[in-house]
Amino acid sequence: MTDRHGLQLAAERGLKLDEVGSRIVVDNAHVRIWEVRIEPGETLGWHIHHHPYVVVAVTGGRNEIETIFGDRRTTYEPAGHVVLIDGMRPIHRLANRDRTTYLARLIELKHIRWIPETAPLPSHETPDTE
Repeated sequence: MTDRHGLQLAAERGLKLDEVGSRIVVDNAHVRIWEVRIEPGETLGWHIHHHPYVVVAVTGGRNEIETIFGDRRTTYEPAGHVVLIDGMRPIHRLANRDRTTYLARLIELKHIRWIPETAPLPSHETPDTE
């Protein structure tokens, strides 16, 4: 079995994983809605998602996603932009690389819970190694 989600690596590094957002706005049997607020230059700490989720950019901005494996990807989400993540990504963190506050709503779909290592990767991504 591979460590494609980085849980073994996080344990080896002694990382304590953070929450997926800044604060919970709604939490019920079906969804958990997070506010994600990141000030310019700040980073939302290392975390992993256990449910499919939708991100709706409220103010939007330029961010950088860094995985625990060191991969980095720059994103731009204008206000109103919507992203669906339909597979489990590796542990990652999100940094605000813009001059304004990044504000979004992250909606976890609780009817599906991913189990690391057996969870699907997002449909637009392929594994780096098998």
